[in-house]
Order: sequence, then structure tokens, then C-alpha cells
Amino acid sequence: MNDAENKAGVFSSKKQHMMLSYITQKRMGIIIKKSLRTALIAVCVVFIIIFAFSAYKIASTIIGYRKAAKEYTGLSNQFVVTVSPSPTPSVTPGTGEAPESTEPVKEVFPFKVDFETLRQTSKDAVGWIYSENTPINYPIVYGEDNVYYLEHLHNGDFNLNGSIFIDCREPADFSCKNTVIYGHNMNDGSMFASLRKYRDAAYYPEHPCLYIATPDKYYRVDIVAGLITESTSYIYAFDFETEEQFLAYIESAKASSTFQSDVEVDVDDQIVTLSTCTYEIDNGRYVIIGKLVECAPPEG
Repeated sequence: MNDAENKAGVFSSKKQHMMLSYITQKRMGIIIKKSLRTALIAVCVVFIIIFAFSAYKIASTIIGYRKAAKEYTGLSNQFVVTVSPSPTPSVTPGTGEAPESTEPVKEVFPFKVDFETLRQTSKDAVGWIYSENTPINYPIVYGEDNVYYLEHLHNGDFNLNGSIFIDCREPADFSCKNTVIYGHNMNDGSMFASLRKYRDAAYYPEHPCLYIATPDKYYRVDIVAGLITESTSYIYAFDFETEEQFLAYIESAKASSTFQSDVEVDVDDQIVTLSTCTYEIDNGRYVIIGKLVECAPPEG
């Protein structure tokens, strides 16, 4: 084979190699483009799924808020009747004067609740809590544990608003020294969310008390203190071994309060602790402590 043929062979071989390289690169380019397209489609699908799930969760939350609001507003309209908005002394017939007595005049409870009918809808209802000019106007329930009513309405329907409920470790009749009541801090301001407004000291003078009705007794709750604490705090103690221990508890709560209250608590008094979530600390809670003051039954 002469030199010309050798050169032609080498040239042909190089040409074939270049062609193969070109074809390989072309194919690789197509594969890469397909891979990128597939990856892009996958990313888009993931974003669509995330968006759809987020939209579903938002919609579910809004629907849950509306359902709970409708349910609890319906209850209030159906079972609660306003009777007297302010303290009402008894009057002796024919004289127009209040009778003389060494006993302090009890405030007439400002509303009455039809518990008999309410329990046909809410079998675990044991009371009603009301705070004037706030969203707090709910039945109080009492369950077998402290979990169920975190995600169920008073009637047992699943709903993330949950219910206002008494700690299951205590009696349901407010006979304990400290009755602890829980409620969610909802983003729409419902349930116990408005309790966190007491973090502003200016809020307390406008809302110094609230009311609790039970089938047998009626209470004004004079607010003593409000504080940020943890879910495992001493503040959730509901029984006290000594009178000194109870008074020390009250003093400690007042010292940590976000506002100043002149309400005095005696060793014979009973209190309630209202608890909701707050976010200033990990696993935080904001609690309101109030003294139970028995009222006269509602009139009418």
C-alpha cells in the first residue's frame, strides 16, 4: 500500500471517528435535554402537589374556623339568655328598700343557661364561660382525658378549634381548690385567644372579670393575675397541702403577672386557671388566674 492510500485511510478513519463523536454528542445532548425536561416536569409536579396541599390545608382551616364559629354562635343563641348586666340587690316588697343584712349583697348572675337542653347536644357539658365584649362565650366540657377535646367540638365533631375543657384530673363541679380550664389560641381570635390580650396591662382594667355558670352554681371570676409560663409549670397545681402553700402560689403568680390586680385571695377562696398557648418561649402558655365569687341565681 502506497503513501497516498495510507493517508486516505487515515483521513477516512479520522472522519469516521469525528462522525461517531458528533453522533454521540448529539445523542448525549438529546438525553441531557430529555433528562432536564423530565427533572423540570418532576419539580413542577412537586410544586403543584405542595401548592395543592397547602391550599387544601388553608381551605380546611378556614372551613374549620367557620364551622366552629357557626356551631358555637348557634349554641349561645339557643341556650343562653341575658338576664341582668349588673349587680342587683334584693328589694323588700312594699318598701322599695334593700333589706338590712350583715351579709354582702350577691351580684345577680347576668345570664342563664338551659343546661338540660344543652346536654342533649353536648353530653359532656358541665358549665358555660363568658367574658363581656370578647369572643369567649362557650360551653365548658369535661372529658375522660386531656386530649380528645383538643380536636373535637362540644358535640364530638372533629374540629381543630376543639373545645373549652376542664382538666380531667380534677372534679368537674369546680369543687377543687384550683380548677384548670384549657382552650386553644386560635388565629381567628376564637376560643381562648383573647386571653393573651392581658399581656398588655391596659387590657385588664377593661376586662377585670368574667363569668362561669354551672347547672348548680354561678360565679363571677375576679381576675387576680396573668402570666407567661411553661406547660409543666407549678401554676397548674390544683391541690395544696397547706394554706401557706396556697397563699405562696398566689403571691408568686401575682409577682409574675403582666398586669397589677387589687383582687385579694384568702385561704378559703377557690380559684380557676384559664390556659392557652403562647409563643414567647418554647412550649409556652399564657394563663389567667381568677377568684371564684359566688353569685345569686339569675332571675326570670
